[in-house]
Amino acid sequence: MSQLHGFRGGLTGLVFDGGDSTGLPIQPPILPERLYLPMSEHDELLIEPGAEIAAGQPLVVDKRSGAVTWHAPAAGELVEVADHPAPHFSGLSLPTLIIEPDGSDRRAEQSPRQWSELTLEGLVEIASSAGLSGLGGAGFPTWIKLSGTDGRRLTTLIINGVECEPGITCDDMLIREQAAAIVTAAAALAELLKVEQVSLALEDDCPQAVEALKTEIAEMQPGRPGSQLAVVTVPSRYPSGSEKQLIENLIGKQVPQGGLPIDIGVLCLNVGTLFALHQAVTQGAPLVSRVVTITGKGVAQPQNREVLFGTPIDELLKACGGATADATQLVMGGPMMGFALRSAEVPIVKISNCVLALVESQKAVLPLAGQQINHQATHQPCIRCGDCASVCPAGLLPQQLYWFAKSGEHGKAEHHHLFDCIECGACAYVCPSKIPLVQYYRATKGEIRAERGQQVGADIARGRMEARDARLIRREEQAQQRRQAKRARRDSPANRPGNDQDSAQVDKQHAHEGGNDKQPVAARPAPSAEVMAAVNRAKQLQLELELDGDAPSSASKRQETEQANVASDKPRSED
Repeated sequence: MSQLHGFRGGLTGLVFDGGDSTGLPIQPPILPERLYLPMSEHDELLIEPGAEIAAGQPLVVDKRSGAVTWHAPAAGELVEVADHPAPHFSGLSLPTLIIEPDGSDRRAEQSPRQWSELTLEGLVEIASSAGLSGLGGAGFPTWIKLSGTDGRRLTTLIINGVECEPGITCDDMLIREQAAAIVTAAAALAELLKVEQVSLALEDDCPQAVEALKTEIAEMQPGRPGSQLAVVTVPSRYPSGSEKQLIENLIGKQVPQGGLPIDIGVLCLNVGTLFALHQAVTQGAPLVSRVVTITGKGVAQPQNREVLFGTPIDELLKACGGATADATQLVMGGPMMGFALRSAEVPIVKISNCVLALVESQKAVLPLAGQQINHQATHQPCIRCGDCASVCPAGLLPQQLYWFAKSGEHGKAEHHHLFDCIECGACAYVCPSKIPLVQYYRATKGEIRAERGQQVGADIARGRMEARDARLIRREEQAQQRRQAKRARRDSPANRPGNDQDSAQVDKQHAHEGGNDKQPVAARPAPSAEVMAAVNRAKQLQLELELDGDAPSSASKRQETEQANVASDKPRSED
């Protein structure tokens, strides 16, 4: 068993009394009347509303990367895309795919593979096409994590089976029932990545899951891939399941600020993510469901259940015996980091690991559930006790961050590493003034991100204006160069008086180009005496006709004039 290093901050003895959600095995999924899959601004729909779909069929891709965002959880019909309450603490609605399952077993084609025949590039492609993302809560795309290991030396693979919050047991139950698949996948992935150390991390209060993993590892023959796997238990100290805190606790290294675990040679995957990756490889199955913990005193039968993505929470609760009469609030997530729901129609998505049904007595002790920023709230002023700093697992100064967030001093908040806050809620839990600290941090992060987005838009607009100005300058320079070239041709020795043919050619070219700069033209040779005599006779005849009142029409005048001009312009050789 690996040596553990010191754990910074956090809370010990934190227990959530929500009933025993491990008393039943993982329950099978239900098929609701409708499924709701929320879309983001970067998503692109692959089919049109009204089309029939098969289970596992790709529906939405990310326009930026081409990775699949959603697969159809069940066969049926894509009814429409409409606004629907989203699983977000803001409570806002998002454009959502609405699917009506038909109960058929129609499935998209799947292509099972073997771990032994895969390359890292092939595994990345499988993860991308299967829509895999982190199931531990952050939702980071798995294919990006795996592709980041290409060309970098890895030393450690950590399979995170530590529950992120008290009361959540979905990872514990998954390990108990799928230990063989998890050990096989961990061994195969370790062989593919060529890591030196593999740790399967669990909390020390999960004895059945620990024993299941040890049994599977012991059955491996010595020398086989995966024999280097080790089961590591960590103290039940919140938030020991957080990725950065777990890495520091296991190997004694800190992920650099703004960096990733790969920067220190570590790849960390949630146990649910690893199991989904194993299913995608060996069965060709895309990610369409996950295990969710449903607990709290407000639900009749606490349990863990496999849930199809898009299942509304109200139908999920009905499958668990329904909500009790004294249930007052629903929370998505755990008791520390969860957020209150304004609607029971909110669907289960990939990062939904837990649903809490709370009664009034539970709401009173939770630091975050149902709280919103309210400057007229009952919380008391900060007394500068410093308790929040002592429990912060990221080593931040929550008191200073609170003042900067409250006063809108975003620059100072960022200087004090606001974005290193993992929003665990430990500071709000111990605050004697009951200040909703994490709500302030969340709001400030959102404001900073919005400002950055506006700045990006302004930079794009400024870039377009600068490009336009540069084009106009180039056009003016090119026009000036053309004018200078014309002048140079007109002033060249070849175009001086005496060169009749070249002079006439320059005059015609200048007239054709529409030059506005008038330059003296070389004099033409004087007409001959015979031509001048003919012109004079024509003028005299015209004068006599006008005096007699028998002048020709204007058309005849023009014709005679043109004939005279032609006669005067004849070459001298024809005279």
